[in-house]
Amino acid sequence: MRRAADRQGIQFVDEYSPKLMGLIILLLILSIIDGFMTLHLLDHGAYELNPIMSFCLGLGPWFFLAGKFLLTCFGVICLLVPGNSCVFGNRIQAGDIFPAMLFLYLMVMAWNSFLYVIA
Repeated sequence: MRRAADRQGIQFVDEYSPKLMGLIILLLILSIIDGFMTLHLLDHGAYELNPIMSFCLGLGPWFFLAGKFLLTCFGVICLLVPGNSCVFGNRIQAGDIFPAMLFLYLMVMAWNSFLYVIA
């Protein structure tokens, strides 16, 4: 940004780095894997705590997987479009949240793997 006024307000991005696109693709893949792992765990006695995903699960496993993927896509788009806008009191840019999301998904995958082993 060249001017201080350009840094204020919502900044829409139309050009993305290959690194960011790689993070997004990995995040979407992890979402799909998490969905299949969740279905496996549900078959072995676990239960879904998320009320939205529980509702989707009541409509069938394919609806559950599609809902999970589409909700993840929606979240990605909500962060990707204003990727250069600052959030949290102008401390970080919205696009910088993707590595944290990836880390959280990896933690969910580790937890699912732990539950998979003890199930």
